[in-house]
Amino acid sequence: MQRKRLLNTARPPSFRDSPVPIIYFGGEPLTPPKTEVMQKLRERGIYALADGREFVVHAVFRGGYVFYTPEDWDLFGAYSYESDPQGHLRWNGQRDQWCTEDLIDTSRTARSRSRNAA
Repeated sequence: MQRKRLLNTARPPSFRDSPVPIIYFGGEPLTPPKTEVMQKLRERGIYALADGREFVVHAVFRGGYVFYTPEDWDLFGAYSYESDPQGHLRWNGQRDQWCTEDLIDTSRTARSRSRNAA
């Protein structure tokens, strides 16, 4: 009996008791603009373009990827392409016709670039 009384006396706090004030500016709530999500690629995955060229993918800390030819990957050379946040490939800072969605996974993986790797 006493237990029922406790449940009946407990009530949610009123709006005035809220620790965070609710501010209403009118209109519809703002939603961030929808951005394209770049295709997730495998680290050291070997991908091909429709023209037959192949690239080794390496993720970079700022987001996105850089793409090496297999020869440049093995010889610690410079990368050939990089991707922008929308997934477009760039060569020498200029947007190219290709996107990450155009890459075909060959299911092969390049060996590690670590000089200690066997």
